[in-house]
Amino acid sequence: MARVYTKLFPPGYSTNKLHGFYMNDIMKKNLDLARRTIKKDWDMVYLIDGAEGSGKSVLAQQIGFYCAPRMKLKNIVFNPDDFRKRVLDSGKYDCVIFDEAYAGLSSRKAMSDINKGLVAMLTEIRQKNLFIIVVLPSFFDMDKYVALWRSRFLVHVFAHKFRRGYFTFYNFNKKKRMYILGKKYYNYRAVIPSFRGSFTDFYPLGKEKYKKLKADSLKAYKPEEGFSSYDVKLALIAYKKQVAWRFRSMRGMAFNNSKDLAKLLGCSDDSIREYWKQGLKDPKNLKMKDIGIG
Repeated sequence: MARVYTKLFPPGYSTNKLHGFYMNDIMKKNLDLARRTIKKDWDMVYLIDGAEGSGKSVLAQQIGFYCAPRMKLKNIVFNPDDFRKRVLDSGKYDCVIFDEAYAGLSSRKAMSDINKGLVAMLTEIRQKNLFIIVVLPSFFDMDKYVALWRSRFLVHVFAHKFRRGYFTFYNFNKKKRMYILGKKYYNYRAVIPSFRGSFTDFYPLGKEKYKKLKADSLKAYKPEEGFSSYDVKLALIAYKKQVAWRFRSMRGMAFNNSKDLAKLLGCSDDSIREYWKQGLKDPKNLKMKDIGIG
C-alpha cells in the first residue's frame, strides 16, 4: 500500500493516525496513468459498484480526490439533475462523483434516469476532460454503451466476513468481457479480475460532511423533467455514428461487416451503411475526438 497526499492530511484528520491516506499500489499506478492520459484530450469515466454499505462511496472519494486533488464536496451528486448541473459548471480536469443514492430509492426507473443523464452528457464530459466516477449497485444495470465503450475500468467493492474494504479491479477489456459474459446472471466470476486489493475507511472530503450532504440532497430532490427521450435518442444516434465510423476506418478490425456491427450496436444494417456514407462525405462532422472508445 502506498501512502499518498501526506502534506494535505495530517494525523488527526478523519480517521488518520499518520500523514496522508493509503492506496493500493497497482490502483495508484492505474490512476497515475489516467492523470497523465487525460491531459492528452481524453476523459475518464470510472464505474464503482457493490452491495449497499460495502464501502463504494469511500473508495470513490479516495479515487476521485487522488485524480483531482482540488475536488470539493459539492462535486459529489446524488441525482441526475444535480449531475447535469455539476458537469456544466465544472472546469478542465475536475472530478464529479455520481453517487448511487437516488438509484437506491427505487430501482429500474432510477437507473434509467441515471443512464439517460450519463449518455446525454458524454460530449460535455469529453470536451472538459473530466474524471467521472459512477457509484451504483451493479455494473450490469449500466447502459451498454457506457459499460462497454465509454468507461475505462470497473471496481467491484465487497465485504469479506462482514469486514468492508475489499475490491476487485477490471480493466477496459476485462470489463467489456464481463458485461458480455456475466450480464445474464449478474455473474462477477465470469472473468478473472485484473487485480484484487483493499482500502481503508478514509473519507478525503470528510465522513460526516458527506453523510449530511447525502441526507440533505435526498430530502431536497424532486425529479425534474430532466433529459427528454428525444435528447437521449439524439445522443445515442451520435455515438452510434462515431463508433460505426471508428470501426470502419480502423484497419484489421473484425467488424468491417456491417451486419456484425449492427448487431453489436443494436441497430439495423441499413443504419450502419448510412453512418458510413455520412462519414465518407464529411468525416469531420462525426467529431472523432469525442468518441473515446479505446
